[in-house]
Amino acid sequence: MNHRQGVFGLQGRRIGSVGMTGLVVAAWSLTGPVGAEDAVDRLAPERVAAVHAAVEGLAAARTAVERPGPLREYRCNLHVHSAFSHDSRGEIESIVAAAKWAGTDAILFSEHPAAHYDFVADGHTGLVDGVLLVPGAETKGMLVYPRTSVPEHDTLQPQDLVRRVGARGGMMFLSHLEERMDWALDGLTGCEIYNTHADAKEETRLYAMMKNPLWLVQAKKVLDAYPQEALAAIFDPPSDYLQRFDELCAVYPHTGVSANDAHENVGLRITLLEGNKVRIADALDEELTILDRAVVAVFTPIPADAKPGDLVFKLQLDPYQQSLRHVGTHVLAMELSRDAIQEGLAKGRAFVAFDWIADARGFDFHATNAAGRHEMGSHVALSDSPVLHGRASLPGRWKVFNRGESVHEADGAALEYAPTAPGNHRVELWLDVAGRPLPWVLANPIYIE
Repeated sequence: MNHRQGVFGLQGRRIGSVGMTGLVVAAWSLTGPVGAEDAVDRLAPERVAAVHAAVEGLAAARTAVERPGPLREYRCNLHVHSAFSHDSRGEIESIVAAAKWAGTDAILFSEHPAAHYDFVADGHTGLVDGVLLVPGAETKGMLVYPRTSVPEHDTLQPQDLVRRVGARGGMMFLSHLEERMDWALDGLTGCEIYNTHADAKEETRLYAMMKNPLWLVQAKKVLDAYPQEALAAIFDPPSDYLQRFDELCAVYPHTGVSANDAHENVGLRITLLEGNKVRIADALDEELTILDRAVVAVFTPIPADAKPGDLVFKLQLDPYQQSLRHVGTHVLAMELSRDAIQEGLAKGRAFVAFDWIADARGFDFHATNAAGRHEMGSHVALSDSPVLHGRASLPGRWKVFNRGESVHEADGAALEYAPTAPGNHRVELWLDVAGRPLPWVLANPIYIE
């Protein structure tokens, strides 16, 4: 998420005890019910604990699924920022460590371009501790992964940039669809069908709460106890993204990918200063305010032996570990290499999985006919009587869509459906998570022609 201007809205302000009392009242006034359930409701301790228990139950019930054929499955994270971007401080060592913890095989970076570096030539690349790194940028409304430097990228219009990068063998994905639902560019590799930042932006009450450091102090216990489920409190099905994705696929094939939009830049740091003062800063260590130690101590303990300069409180809402685990794009490829991953993405052999719910490895969606097996992204003639098949490590609710319209639903760990009309057919697999139905897997289409 890009919060360089201050997610808490307190930059440069000095708040005294009276002002702080007002903030406390404002914080607690926001916790009451205001209508439809939102992330603040889901962050209630008992709710988060119930979700955690449900996730543990799903992990215990999961059965391994072996994938047939030569293709292997690689979990990828797209739209990841590091210290190259102005709104992140992430070092590559910690990002790679977080990726390994999250079960990620490849990271496709999307840095904010700047004049002092070339995001292709200077970007993170190659295998680092077993994790494949691919350099790229978030620019002109897209995730751009060129194979060669594009120094003129900032002067190009989006369509011209797509043509330039595509002509040189690169990939481009439309990003942040909520800001550009009417865009229709020729030659895109695909588009995001989920974006964590876009999901969070809808949580207006949570954003209001996050402007108050004291609410974050109160929320720390939940976030520390259940970091993954706490981040997932923002999660809502990306119905608007999927609707637009179906429309775009009806024009020409697009590969749907997930966007972690990972920055590790949302949080709070409290440091003890001289003269019984404390400094409150955001996760990028940009100062928000200076307060009396006694005021802060009412809400969070400060050790008696703490010395000036000591960090006495730290809260990170979006650690790389949790951001990367939240959602991933699983790509079917021959090997873990940039060429193979790019080929898999270009051909649509991928599915998006909300792995915070359960490990989706082994999920399978394909078509069969007399000619054999056809993976996601394939084009199959209706006259050849194709059958769509799905299989997963957990039973759930399968939903089949053709051109954005629901055409079939079924329950279980497997799916079989014979299409009756041409169109871009894709499936969703939903699970019950503590009484709340949620999408677990979003597969790329198989095109029936």
